[in-house]
Amino acid sequence: MQCSAVELNPNTNTSSDFRPFEIRRVDQNMEIEHGVTVKVLFFAKSKELAGTRESTIQLPSKINYKKLVNILAKNYNLETIKNNILIAKNEQVCEEEIDIEISDRDSIAVIPPISGG
Repeated sequence: MQCSAVELNPNTNTSSDFRPFEIRRVDQNMEIEHGVTVKVLFFAKSKELAGTRESTIQLPSKINYKKLVNILAKNYNLETIKNNILIAKNEQVCEEEIDIEISDRDSIAVIPPISGG
């Protein structure tokens, strides 16, 4: 897996609109072989759309990057930004064309496009 280090801090927005922690499951129709439970961290716009800064989800232990993005988009209301987000596993930004191996208690970060002025 090709990933590079990035510093992540999901506590950058302290708005009272956000739930501090929530547990979700992938679509019940999706069969998960060798499933693992991971923490999902949301930042900026992804945190706003998901309505939480942190969640837990069950995923397959090996998953394609694009499939992971689609699962996260569907489960956390990220459809409007899914084509522009980055995914990081354990603070390592992942390349889009890879299969990601995931273990129990790994963290997956959803990093939206950054803008400013």
